[in-house]
Amino acid sequence: MRTTALAGLIALVACGAPPGGDADAGIDAATPPYPPWTFAVLPDTQVYLDRYPDVWVAQTQWLADHAAALDLRLIIHVGDVTEWNTPAEWQRAAIGFAELEAVAPLVVVPGNHDYDVSRERASGLSTAWPADALIARPTFGGLFEAGRTDNHYQRLTIDGQTWLVLGLEWGPRPVVLDWANQVLDAEPADHVIVVTHAYLYNDDRRYDWAALGPAQAWNPHSYVGTPWPLVTDGEELWQTVLADRANVDLVVSGHVAVDGVGRATATTRGGHPVHQVLQDYQGDDMGGAGYLRLFHVFGDRIEVETYSPWLDRASPRDDDRFVLPWSP
Repeated sequence: MRTTALAGLIALVACGAPPGGDADAGIDAATPPYPPWTFAVLPDTQVYLDRYPDVWVAQTQWLADHAAALDLRLIIHVGDVTEWNTPAEWQRAAIGFAELEAVAPLVVVPGNHDYDVSRERASGLSTAWPADALIARPTFGGLFEAGRTDNHYQRLTIDGQTWLVLGLEWGPRPVVLDWANQVLDAEPADHVIVVTHAYLYNDDRRYDWAALGPAQAWNPHSYVGTPWPLVTDGEELWQTVLADRANVDLVVSGHVAVDGVGRATATTRGGHPVHQVLQDYQGDDMGGAGYLRLFHVFGDRIEVETYSPWLDRASPRDDDRFVLPWSP
């Protein structure tokens, strides 16, 4: 397994030094109150599961092999696991899911490609990542629909604090947003991460059909195999669920097939900052070149790196390496 390029990064993270040192303007190199831990984000893997399964295997094996060195506490998949929602693709996905869940809690949400193009909300996700197995895990919180993992939440305790990770379907139905509000009202947590497939666009703005319409490609209101009457976009999720929350720290998403990188920090009506991060590399070679994101959580910041186990290379893009201010 190729690991040379990231060996230095792991050493830097372990000692609390920000990547790039003085070259990264604005990075606070203060020693954190506790050693960093890491969560990983897998962007859209649809092309790998369809045509390049070895890239998917490289990603899952690398995360499993380096979980201890990274202090990996959580793994997130932002959806579009598959290209065509076929049994063969989901079988490949299930093997990788099992490998990942052996080393850290896993959160997966469905993207639009994870549904049948002819039947509304019909996905193979709950076959590859079954509800019974998720319910048996100590981090399990709840499901929106019995037997389906499309919408669920998990609770983790990290360094004495509670983290709630809320996974929502592609273009969540209004009733799912109602459920999300019920979960966040009923479940006290120090920090919340929200995962959904289509939320932020590559213009660093939330998907907003009402205000921007087709200026943002692939909005859930206009882009689905079968016309579904009940969908919402990123702005509706923000206004309906997130804008009044004091403990939501991060929203991660994918879906944007061209130049699929973006980030923004929004402020809730109560003044709480919420980081919003987009990652989707399917436009790169072989459907993404194996790039994944590593979020290293320190006491005063989250350092984000983008790395490909397939290429054993950090991303050359400047916007693939950044720091998010954060307070525990």
